[in-house]
Amino acid sequence: MKRHFFIPIIALAISITACTTKDYKAAQAADIPMAPHSVYSEGLIADITPKGWLAEILKRQKEGLSGHPEAMDYPYHSVLWAGELKRDGSGRGDGWWRFEQTAYYLDGLTRLGYLTEDRDFLDVWENNLEYVLAHPLPAITGEDGSIVRPEGRLGNETEGMAWPMAVFFRALKACYEATGDERIPAALEKHFLSYPPQDRNSVRWIVNVEGLLWTYAITGNEELLRIAEEEWLRSNSALTQENCLDDNNFNMHGVTMNEELKVPVLLYAYTGKPQYLQAALKADKKMEDANMLVDGVVSSSEYLAGQDALASHETCDITDYSWTMGYFLLATGDASWADRIERCMFNAAPGCITKDFKSMQYFSCPNQFICTGTSDHNEFKRGLTWMQYRPVHQTECCIGNVHRMFPNYVSRMWLKDAEGQPVAALYGPSEVVYDLGDGVSVCIDEQTGYPFDENITFEFTFYKDGKLSRASHDMAFTFRVPEWYAGEELQPGFQTERRSWKSGDRFVLNLPMKVRFEDNPVSGRSVTRGPLVYSYSIPSDWQVDTLTYAKLAGKKCGNPDFKSWTITPSAKWNYALESCCPEDVEVVFDNNGGFPFDEGCSPVKLRVKAAEVKDWVLEEGRYTPALPDNPVIAAGSDTTIELVPYGSTTIRVTVFPTVSR
Repeated sequence: MKRHFFIPIIALAISITACTTKDYKAAQAADIPMAPHSVYSEGLIADITPKGWLAEILKRQKEGLSGHPEAMDYPYHSVLWAGELKRDGSGRGDGWWRFEQTAYYLDGLTRLGYLTEDRDFLDVWENNLEYVLAHPLPAITGEDGSIVRPEGRLGNETEGMAWPMAVFFRALKACYEATGDERIPAALEKHFLSYPPQDRNSVRWIVNVEGLLWTYAITGNEELLRIAEEEWLRSNSALTQENCLDDNNFNMHGVTMNEELKVPVLLYAYTGKPQYLQAALKADKKMEDANMLVDGVVSSSEYLAGQDALASHETCDITDYSWTMGYFLLATGDASWADRIERCMFNAAPGCITKDFKSMQYFSCPNQFICTGTSDHNEFKRGLTWMQYRPVHQTECCIGNVHRMFPNYVSRMWLKDAEGQPVAALYGPSEVVYDLGDGVSVCIDEQTGYPFDENITFEFTFYKDGKLSRASHDMAFTFRVPEWYAGEELQPGFQTERRSWKSGDRFVLNLPMKVRFEDNPVSGRSVTRGPLVYSYSIPSDWQVDTLTYAKLAGKKCGNPDFKSWTITPSAKWNYALESCCPEDVEVVFDNNGGFPFDEGCSPVKLRVKAAEVKDWVLEEGRYTPALPDNPVIAAGSDTTIELVPYGSTTIRVTVFPTVSR
C-alpha cells in the first residue's frame, strides 16, 4: 500500500475547518530577497502558528522562565537594551557579557511573541527596539577632522559590543520578517558601515557576516557583501577558511565553533563560490565526526569534548548548532540537515530543561545519573552547579539562549522554494499561510503527533482576495522524507508534488519508524526510533536545593515558584543491554493524551532486555561514572526495562554498556 497519497475532499464544509487557529490570516511575511545561490528561504515567522505539543511547550516557556525574568536574576530583570544596562558590581566578565546574554533573551522573547501573538512580550521587544534605534552612537572624528568612526553604530560603547550586536541582530531580523519595518535594514546598513577595518577584530566579530549578508540582500549595498567576504578571508578568528579545509580536528570553544560555522555556508549562499561551501561542509564533518553525541548536539564543555559517554554540551550549543544547521539546509536544500535539526530539537533541547520550563542545565549529557549543586562531572567546573537544573546559573549565557530553542525551530519549520512555493522542512503540528501571488493564499494545516506519530496529514485551504476559494490552484508542495525512513515507497530527501489543488484537499505522509541500535564511537550503545533517542529514565528523588553557592556571585532566584533541584537516583540504574536485536524490542503505544514529554506521558515506549551491572556505582557518591569496560559481565539474571524519549527525562542512561555472558 502506498505510504503517501493524495485525498481530494469533496465536502467544502470540511475544508473550512482546516485552518481553525484564526478565522482568516493573510500571509504577512516581509518580502526578503532570497540568497541567490540558496535552494530555500525562510522568513515566515508571522505566518506560522504552532499547534499541539509545540503550542504547549511554547505556552510552558511563556509561563516559565521566558515570562519571569525575575526568576533568572541579573541581567534579565533589568532594562535589557532599553536603557542603561549597568554592571552588577561583581566585576565578573567582560563589559559586553551582559549585552550578549540579554540579546539572547530578547531574540527568544521576540520570536515567542510573534509565534504566540503575546502582546506583553512584543511590548518588551518594541521598547528595546525603539530605544536602540533612537540611540545610535555618534561619529568620532580625529584631531585633523577626519572621521574615525561614522555615525550610526548601534548598541553600547562597551568594547567588544560587535559580538552582542550579532546576537541582537537576530531579533531585528525576526522583527523585520514579521512587520516589514524598513527602519531596521536602514539602521543595520549604517551600523555595519560604521566599522572600519581596525574595528573588526573584536571577539567573534566574524559572526556579523550573518547580518551583513542579510542587510545586503535587502538594501542591495554591494559594500556590505565586500566587507563580509573580506573579513572571512582575513579573519583571525578561531575558525578560518584554511583550518576548515585542512585535515586537523578542531580544538576550540564549542559555542564559538557553532556560531562561526555558519559564515562560510552563508558566503556560499550569497556568492556561489564553491570554495566556501567546501570549507563549510568539511568543517562540519570534522566537528561532527569527532564530537557528535547521540542526542543530536556536538559536545562542548566548554571546548569540543569528544564522544565519550560522559561528554556533555552547553545549552547554548543546542540553540547555536541547530540555528547554524538551518543555514546549511537553506543553502544546500539537502534534507539531511533538517534531520539533524530535528534530532537535536526533539532530544537534547527538552532534555536540558524541566518540563515546566522553570529550570535548566548549563551542561547536559546523554548519561547523567545524578544532578545536584555539586555533581558536574566535566573537567570544566567539576563539582559545581553547572549540571544542576536551576533558574540561575554562574555564567548567564545558557539561561539566555534557552529561550531561543523552540521559537527558532517553529520559525523554520516552513520554508519557501525559489518560486515562493511551500516547503515542509521540519515537522510538527502547525499551521502556515503562504502568499502565492495574484491575490491567492493557501493555509496549510499540518495535523500530526510527530515525532511520536508516523503519520502527517497536510490539509489545504485556498483564499482569493481574502475570501474562501472554491477554484483549483496550481501549486508545488515540497515535503521531506528523513534519512531514517523505514518504508519502501519513497527515497529520503525532499520530494515535490506539483498539481492543481483545491480547498479541502489533503496530502497524507506516512513515515514508518523502526528501532535501531547505534554504537557510540568510543564505547557503549544507544537505542533510537525515527528521530527520537530513547533513554532509561532513572527513578529519582527530587529535593529543593536552598543552598547558597559562592560561585553564583550573589545572584538569587527572585521567584519562589522557580526551584533549584537536587535530583538523585532512588532505584537501580546500572543496567547494560542484554540484547541489541531490534526484533527483541517491544514497542508500546500509549495514547494517553498528555504532554508527550511529561513523565509517564510518552505516547511511545520501548521495552528492552537488560541486566544489572556489578560494581557500577556513582563516583565519589556524587558524579556520573564512566561506562564500565565493554562488554560487561552481568551481575544477575535478565530483566526488562522501559525506555522513554530522551526529552522526557532528567536523570537518565542513554549510552549503555552491553552484556557478555
